[in-house]
Amino acid sequence: MKYKVILSLMVAGLVAQAQEQKAMTLEEAAKIYKPTYKTNFKTDMMAFMKNSPIYNGLGFIYVNPNGVSPDITQTVVFDTHLVKVPVTTTTIVDVPYTYQVPVTTTTIVDVPYTYQVPVTTTTTTSVPYTYTVPVTTTWTTTSVIKTEVVTPYSIVSNSATLASYGMSVNIQNSQSASDFANSVLANINSNYIKNQSVTFGAEAESNYWVNNGVPVSKQDVYNALQSGDMSQWGIMGGTAIDNGVGSSTFGTSSAITSVSTPAPYTDSNGVTYRARVITTTTYSAVEDRYRQRAYQWIDTNENGVVDDADTIKLADVHQYGTKTEVTTVDSGETVVTGEKTVIEQHSETHDEVREGTREETVTETHNEDRTGTRQEERTETHNEDRESTRKEEHTETHDEERSETTSRVVENKKNVWKFSFSPILSLDIQTPTKITSLDSQFKMPMASSGAGVKKIEVSSTNKGFLVEKKMAITGAVGGAVVAQYSAWKPGTALTLGMAPIVGTEKIYRTIVKTGVEAENTSIPATPSALNDLKKLKVGDSLSFGQMGGVMFSAGAAYIVANVGVNYIAVGQWKTEIQKVTDSVYYVNRTAVKMNNFGAAIGSTLTLAYTASQFKSADSQFSWLFNAADPQGAKALENFVFKGIALDAQKLSNSQGETTVLKVTKQDNVARGALRTLSMGIPYMTASWGKGRINQTQITQYFPDNTLGDANYSVYMKARDSRMFNWVENSTVAFTAARYNVRDASTYSLQDTGYFGQFAFSYTDTHTKDSELQGVVNQLVALTGMRNELYVEIPKAGNLGYSTVTFMLTFDKSATDFLMALAQDRVASAKLERDAQAFLTGYVRMNKFDRRNDSYNDPIKMCGTVYDYHADACVRQAQQATLDATGEVIVNLRDMKIALERNDRMAFTTAYADLGKSLTSSAFTFQAVLSAAVAGTAGKGVSSSYNLSGTRIKNYTLTPSWDASLVNQVFPLAK
Repeated sequence: MKYKVILSLMVAGLVAQAQEQKAMTLEEAAKIYKPTYKTNFKTDMMAFMKNSPIYNGLGFIYVNPNGVSPDITQTVVFDTHLVKVPVTTTTIVDVPYTYQVPVTTTTIVDVPYTYQVPVTTTTTTSVPYTYTVPVTTTWTTTSVIKTEVVTPYSIVSNSATLASYGMSVNIQNSQSASDFANSVLANINSNYIKNQSVTFGAEAESNYWVNNGVPVSKQDVYNALQSGDMSQWGIMGGTAIDNGVGSSTFGTSSAITSVSTPAPYTDSNGVTYRARVITTTTYSAVEDRYRQRAYQWIDTNENGVVDDADTIKLADVHQYGTKTEVTTVDSGETVVTGEKTVIEQHSETHDEVREGTREETVTETHNEDRTGTRQEERTETHNEDRESTRKEEHTETHDEERSETTSRVVENKKNVWKFSFSPILSLDIQTPTKITSLDSQFKMPMASSGAGVKKIEVSSTNKGFLVEKKMAITGAVGGAVVAQYSAWKPGTALTLGMAPIVGTEKIYRTIVKTGVEAENTSIPATPSALNDLKKLKVGDSLSFGQMGGVMFSAGAAYIVANVGVNYIAVGQWKTEIQKVTDSVYYVNRTAVKMNNFGAAIGSTLTLAYTASQFKSADSQFSWLFNAADPQGAKALENFVFKGIALDAQKLSNSQGETTVLKVTKQDNVARGALRTLSMGIPYMTASWGKGRINQTQITQYFPDNTLGDANYSVYMKARDSRMFNWVENSTVAFTAARYNVRDASTYSLQDTGYFGQFAFSYTDTHTKDSELQGVVNQLVALTGMRNELYVEIPKAGNLGYSTVTFMLTFDKSATDFLMALAQDRVASAKLERDAQAFLTGYVRMNKFDRRNDSYNDPIKMCGTVYDYHADACVRQAQQATLDATGEVIVNLRDMKIALERNDRMAFTTAYADLGKSLTSSAFTFQAVLSAAVAGTAGKGVSSSYNLSGTRIKNYTLTPSWDASLVNQVFPLAK
């Protein structure tokens, strides 16, 4: 469930409690909005994906497909030249010649010849031969598989005894400020000036000189005296001013260490503890210390400045005592064994050789010679000479020169530029409605192993609904210059465009009792006076804001295809108001600036691939106003409707005022790189994106004066689709964080840590039961956590709005354990084996038959993530799991190096990359989760799971793991 939904429910509950008891004060209301400094990061990719030109229609630029014709001029040219004309003369003459005529003579003669006749002979014989017959032998084998899981452990226990400790203070005589300063300067090398001292093995005791530096002049001493309280100083602590006079007596101290190696033993759960080493260290010390310190400054001449004439009262501080401390470390390894009997059927087929006979028929053919005669006709031909005459034509040709004039047309081409203007127009209107049933179906925390099938129930229509309605309008009016050149291919052009962007947004959240009220809820008008805010119900929230910016684009296009770059600069002011009680209002104002630079290639209004880099900076601050007080009401009106915070600031800083309370101030700077594939037309789009976002955040919570400083790195994959007001969004993200919490005044550290969090979120404004069941199956396939996460969705057809959220957090102890595991080559090799063991167990449990290509696949990895065929699917899953687990180990080692360098950004970046590797294989996910649970006895891993919507109950589940489940997490069971 999203943060604002939870916040609305919390406010509603607190309001009901306040109505039964007393009115809520501003301090009590401020606790509702106190930041945790651990969950302030954002994983919503929608704000950046929707700036794609394919999403809002800003990318359409018309290009003339016929191109540009060059300028053509024609001229007529006359050419005169000499040509040679051939002249031919022909004569006819009689020519005698001799020719031959062929004469043929034919005779018939008898010729003897020999020819062959084929003769065939057939015989039958018996021939022996050998053949083979297949014979099959079947047998059964029984084997016992023993398993052993080894886990290192270390238990540290401390006991300390402070035998005696005392302190006494004796006020001494006074001395002049000059003598006091001389004493300090004379003893600047004394341990009581330069060094801290350790008292009885406890924290070091410091003084003014240790914290602020050794004095070098009398004026430095006077300045130290001047900086304290005008009346006296504390005898102990970092502000005490020593003059360097003192003495110390230390007793003997010793550290005695004993080591024992007790025999292994097995507890009642069958867990064996072996290779045990118990190390005991005993430390003792005796101390007796005297120090002389300034106790009081007497301004003798009453000039308000420490000088030689003033008097300093002195005090002797006596500290004494003894202490004994014993530290015991019990380390070794635990062993859990198990057995499994496997019965296998075997069969083997071999060939046997057998003998027999068969009859064969042999046929032989030979030729026999025979003689005869035949008649042949013989022909002879010879030529005879004859004489005659024929007429022949004789031709002679010669050239004669003549003068000739011709004309021709010449075309002159000149390439030209053509510039045209293409308007950029866009109007985007969004009015989605999200209605969430408050009919709860809460499941208590449960062990992850052995969970039964869970079913979500259909919600009641009268248990209450949380309604969120949104109205967002974004418009852009601009233009683009299209340049085409006649020498280019028709349809080719360069483009340069600009479009100012303006928009407004309003979001209203309220809780109603029935579904009819939820369907008929409308967004109130933007408030302009305090009376408008009074019309809100307790628990309602209303946010409104305005946005303005500009987009520049440049690129090259060919008809409908284009490639280019774009730059978008957007600014937004947003005000959120929540009515906490009848008279108390919470107001949060946010100013956002975002710059986005991207390169895109695609087809106009059809398909686009974009790689972009963005920077987003926002500043927000929040207040609580008591409108029952006239001053608080005036400050609320000036702040919300006029943007003037002066009255609120004055009342917040006034002593004893309870009409205005400053709550938080937060500054965020985010940088990221995203890759997005989009397709569709305006108002009907689908987008897929992934990338990493790095965010720096500083948050101050004024009621307890704390200051949070955090670095976040987020790796995410997101999918978004839209059809008018039907919006669907799915995000898989892994967030790494490192944070510090300090006192805002002294900057002293109050809390510090780091963690990693896997998050899966899905929302759909119009959901069918089959679609929501598919989302649950997708989450199970991604994590492999079927026992924890699989639920059956009711067969109710259209479910209306629905959302799915799952978060799994590795805290500091789990993160430290995983980093230590990666440093040990034996342990990291075991992690790789465990990941493969999860895969092998899944394959065996679900009866994958790789020969016959049959299997059960409850997490649907084959055919979606890997190949459909069983053999290829298993091989691909093995390789993907091996690669993903290896990358996780490398990421953990990079995290350790960055942590040792105290490089917060490098640490969170490496941790986010681990999340990317973790989501590459469900079996790697399981191996890392199992290791973290085992290494922290289940205390370092926490999770939450929620499904809710309009027509289903608000289902909440909190899986948990405890020490009894260490090394026994089997979430992939069917």
